[in-house]
Amino acid sequence: MKKGFITQEEADEFSERLFEQLNTDDIPDFRLSHLGEKMRMEDIRVNPYVSLTEIAREKKSSSPSYLIQSWLRSSTTIEYLRVWEKIYNPRFQEDACDQLIEEVHKTSTTMTPSLWVNTTNALGIKSSRGRGGGTIAHPEIAEAFRAWLFPEYMLRLVRWYRMYQHESDRIAGEAIE
Repeated sequence: MKKGFITQEEADEFSERLFEQLNTDDIPDFRLSHLGEKMRMEDIRVNPYVSLTEIAREKKSSSPSYLIQSWLRSSTTIEYLRVWEKIYNPRFQEDACDQLIEEVHKTSTTMTPSLWVNTTNALGIKSSRGRGGGTIAHPEIAEAFRAWLFPEYMLRLVRWYRMYQHESDRIAGEAIE
């Protein structure tokens, strides 16, 4: 924040998202920040999944499902989803994933979130129809979607990562001295 790469609001948002995924019981001598204490005191129950539908509405409110399907057409997206599922989902059907990719390339089949989930037994994305329905995803997947959809967001992530990497290198250098 000191260098102007991200705002305080963005830093707080990153912290909240990281905190949602962090199991603090595994960290010796861990003490919560003021934000963590506030969340614990309020006993906030956080749904770890993020709405891709709402993210897409930020870009184009008339057809969020079309934007999600467009993202799923990318081979880079499918490979990202495959890697994510292989890491976090022991029931992921990689052979079914290969067959699905082949089918989509050979036919006019449109890759949809439901098709992906139902064919591969994926856990990172969930989709429901009807009133109140939509597509939700694990935060690591949702942020990849947001970065695909909003280049300015991707640039902020890259800047934030470079700043973090630079700071880590600096700290490691001080530790050696």
